[in-house]
Amino acid sequence: MKKYEINAFTLAESLIVLTMIGVLAILVISALLHASPDKNKAMFKKAYSVTERTVAELVNDETLYPYDPERIGFLNIDTVQIPGTADVAEGDTKLCKLFISKLNILGDPVIESDECTFETTDGIYWTMPTGIDDFAERKTITVDVNGNENPPNLTTGEDQDIFSIHIYSDGRVNVSGEKEIEFLKSQTVRK
Repeated sequence: MKKYEINAFTLAESLIVLTMIGVLAILVISALLHASPDKNKAMFKKAYSVTERTVAELVNDETLYPYDPERIGFLNIDTVQIPGTADVAEGDTKLCKLFISKLNILGDPVIESDECTFETTDGIYWTMPTGIDDFAERKTITVDVNGNENPPNLTTGEDQDIFSIHIYSDGRVNVSGEKEIEFLKSQTVRK
C-alpha cells in the first residue's frame, strides 16, 4: 500500500497569517489617510499663487499701469482698455476688472461700488474690495476655497475654508492670518 502525505496549512497557521495581513492593511490604510492632501490647504496655496502671479503681471504692465511718480502702481486709476476686449477699466474698479480679465471665471462677476465677487473655474469664490481710498494700507482679497455655497464657510479653526490675501498698491502680496502663514510655510500633506 502506498502512503500519501498531505501538505497543507493548519487552521491555526491560516488564522495567524490572516490576522497579520489584517494588521498590516490597517497600518497601511491609516498611513495613507494621514498622508492624503488637505484640499483646503492645496486650494489656498493655489489661490495665493494665482494672486501673486496676477498682481505681478498687472503692476508690471506699463500699458495698464504706466509710471506716474504721484500715483505709483495700482493707485493709477487712469482709463485703460482691457486686453483682448473692447471693455475699459477705470477708476475704483480698474484693478478688479483687470484682475478678473486674467482669470477663468464662471458666469459674470458682480462689481459693486465697494467690492467685486466672482467664482473661478476651480471652484474658488473671490471677493475683492474696490476703491483706492484704503490702498495706502492694503487691500484684502478673501477667497472661499470650496465655493461660497459649500459649508463650513469658516474664517478660523481646523476646517477653515475662507482665507485672506493682502495686496499693496506697489504690487506686494502677503498674508497675516495664522492658518494662511502655516499653509504657505508647510507642504500640502495633512499631518
